[in-house]
Amino acid sequence: MSSKASRAEIASWCLYDFADSSFTTLIVTVAYALYFRSVVAGHLGAKANFYWGLCIALSMTLVALTSPALGAMADVSGRKKAFLAAFALTAIVFTALLASVGPGDLLARMLLFIFANIGYEGAHTFYNGFLPEIASDQEMGRVSGYGWATGYLGGLAALVLTRPLTRAGLGPEAIDRYRLAFPAVALFYLAFALPIFFVLRERAPRGQAALGATVRESFRRLAGTFGQVRRLRDLFLYLVAFFVYNDTVMTVISFAAIYATQAVGFTVDQVTLLFIVMQVTAFAGALATGHLVDRWGAKPTIVLTLFVWGGVVAGASLSRSVPVFFAVATAASIVMGATQAASRSLMGLLIPRGRNAEFFGFYAFTGKISAIIGPLVYGWVAAHTGSDRRAVLSLLPFLALGLILLLRVDVARGRAAAGHPPEARGAGGSVAS
Repeated sequence: MSSKASRAEIASWCLYDFADSSFTTLIVTVAYALYFRSVVAGHLGAKANFYWGLCIALSMTLVALTSPALGAMADVSGRKKAFLAAFALTAIVFTALLASVGPGDLLARMLLFIFANIGYEGAHTFYNGFLPEIASDQEMGRVSGYGWATGYLGGLAALVLTRPLTRAGLGPEAIDRYRLAFPAVALFYLAFALPIFFVLRERAPRGQAALGATVRESFRRLAGTFGQVRRLRDLFLYLVAFFVYNDTVMTVISFAAIYATQAVGFTVDQVTLLFIVMQVTAFAGALATGHLVDRWGAKPTIVLTLFVWGGVVAGASLSRSVPVFFAVATAASIVMGATQAASRSLMGLLIPRGRNAEFFGFYAFTGKISAIIGPLVYGWVAAHTGSDRRAVLSLLPFLALGLILLLRVDVARGRAAAGHPPEARGAGGSVAS
């Protein structure tokens, strides 16, 4: 499939997405999010939304502040897999420890999740950095789409496997069984993450300098990257646009299950069934997106999904019944995979060659900063108005501004400025230019 990597390497790269999607699906979005809202911080009422948003924001802040430097260090040292392993293991260990969480000391319970999320998000910086190494420009959209699609299958598998532990809900008689879902996610993550470390080859040359020299060189390159990002006008503009519209995506991931239970009246098992359906439709959306990006272009694909997101947000605010919200959430799942896969592809097309992990560190930085603001805004609005419906409407301005900025990105000009050849179908047609 790719002239740059074997099928086995690409499969192992995709399988890592299968593994870590169990974390974002069960811990960030469904099982632990509901557990935190109802058990850990349930005594706070609507203010629990703010504290959940704060958990997301604090962990994303730490990842955002460190990911560019870590990316630069990985590029200089040629050790992306080592960094990936360290952060993934952090996520796995602290996810297992979530089983010890109960009502009481809110700060201690928040810290366990924050460390787990730092591990997960930090690992994804280095995971993303492998994409331009294993896929050519013409295949990047397809391979990225395969990665997202495989990830949604991983989330689906994790939901199905842990449903016997969570289906009875969060009542006193079921709570001990429910908590077992968290170490189950940790084992799932570990088992399916292993192949990438044995199959995928590190292509960047390994640095011979001592650790101190490597760190100094990393920060020297990082300073140069800041300047280069500013000079690469279209890359910079795209990162700003991504920062704004990604607020919506990250906030939906963080609060979808909470919204379903608090605003619409879903039971815990209904939420699980909803997300099982959503994983299937998100898989189809991400898989189709890879081919759409290769045929039509990453930028036009993102523009289309942002219009759909506007309808999703408006529809969610108006939903009053389980069937209606089911339909809205299904539409959201389709465009979620499409938006994320196309966004990663467009970033891969605009970065200079040989600076993959470093520039994907900036991509992670942008995404993580947006994941700070969106959940905090949602949590603040929900806490101060007592209304999740008003909180979800706070996402519309992010979508509108992100779309306006994205339309100003000239992909062909941006690729030329980054030293790429003018073709690459992922750059897109007239909308991309």
